[in-house]
Amino acid sequence: MTMTGQHRPLLLLIVLALYALENQVRALPAAPAKSLKVVPAPSARKADVTHKLNTIDMMIAGGVATAIGDLAMHPIDTIKTVQQAAPAGLSIVKACSKILKEMGPIGFYAGVVPYVTMDGLSGAIKFATYEWGKKLVAPVLPSALHAYSHFVCAAGAFLSCSVVMVPGELVKQRLQAGVVPNMVDGIKQMWKTEGLPGFFVGYKATLIRDVPYTMLELGLYENFKTLIKKYRKREELTTYEELGAAAVTGGLVGLLTNPLDLVKTRLMTGTQYTGFFDVVQKMYKTEGGISSFMSGSSARVLWLLPFTVIHLGAYEMSKRILADLKPNVATK
Repeated sequence: MTMTGQHRPLLLLIVLALYALENQVRALPAAPAKSLKVVPAPSARKADVTHKLNTIDMMIAGGVATAIGDLAMHPIDTIKTVQQAAPAGLSIVKACSKILKEMGPIGFYAGVVPYVTMDGLSGAIKFATYEWGKKLVAPVLPSALHAYSHFVCAAGAFLSCSVVMVPGELVKQRLQAGVVPNMVDGIKQMWKTEGLPGFFVGYKATLIRDVPYTMLELGLYENFKTLIKKYRKREELTTYEELGAAAVTGGLVGLLTNPLDLVKTRLMTGTQYTGFFDVVQKMYKTEGGISSFMSGSSARVLWLLPFTVIHLGAYEMSKRILADLKPNVATK
C-alpha cells in the first residue's frame, strides 16, 4: 500500500515506540547479581491475577475499561469519522472546522451516549469471552502454541460481542457524521425506514474490520508482554512496560486496519453503496486509487494508540482491584 508524505509521521511514531520498547526489554542489569540489592519497583505488578476472578469480574473489568477508553478518546474518533465520511476525505483541521461549524464544541462528543453504553456492554462480553477461551484452551494445547491461541480466542471474543456492538457503533457514526440530528430521532428514523435490519447495516464490513483488529489488539498485546517477560527474565511487569506494549500494539493495529475501518464507515454513513466490495471499487476508481484507503489514518492512529493504552491499562488495573477484593482466594 502506497504511503503519502502525510503518513510518514505515523510511521516515525510507531518506529520510535518500537525503539523505546526494545530498550525496555533489553536493558538487563550489567552488575553481578550478588552485588545488587533487589528493591521491587513501585510500579511492579503480579504476573497474573486472572485465576482469582470469575466471569462476572471479567465482565466488570472489561466493561469499565472499554467505557473509560471510549470517553477519553471520543473526540478523536469523531474527527476520524467525519474525515472518512466525506466523499473525498478531509484533513484533520478541515474535519475539526466542519464539526465546529455544524455542531459546535459539543459536536466532538456526538454519539457518545449510545456508543459508550453499547460498547461498554460489548467490552464486558468480549473480555469475559476472551479470558474464558484462554482458560479453556490452555490445558489442552502445548505451551508452544499458546502465543497463537491468543489470536484465535480474540476472534471468538469479538464474534460474541458483535451483535451488541454494531447497533451502537451505527447510531454513533450517524450522529458523528450529521446524518441524524440526535440519538432518539436517529433510532426512530432507522426503525421506521429500515426496520431491525437497519441496525445491522455494515455488519459484515464490521466483522471484516474488527475480527482481524481484535485478533491483533489482544494477540499482539499478549505476545509483547510475553516478549518483555522473556528478556527481563521475570514474570512481573511494571506499569510502564504494560503501557509500552499497549502503545506499540495500538499504533500498529490502527495503521494496518485503517482501510477496513474506512470501508466500514462508508457503508454505515452512506446510502449510495450496495456492499463492501462496491465501496472498494468506487473509492478506488473515483478517489485516487490505493492511497484513498488511508484517509483518516492519522486520526485513527492518534485515536487508537492512546485509546489502547488507556483501554488495556484500565483493564489490567480493574482486574487487580477486583482481585484485591478477594484476599481469601488461594493462589495456584
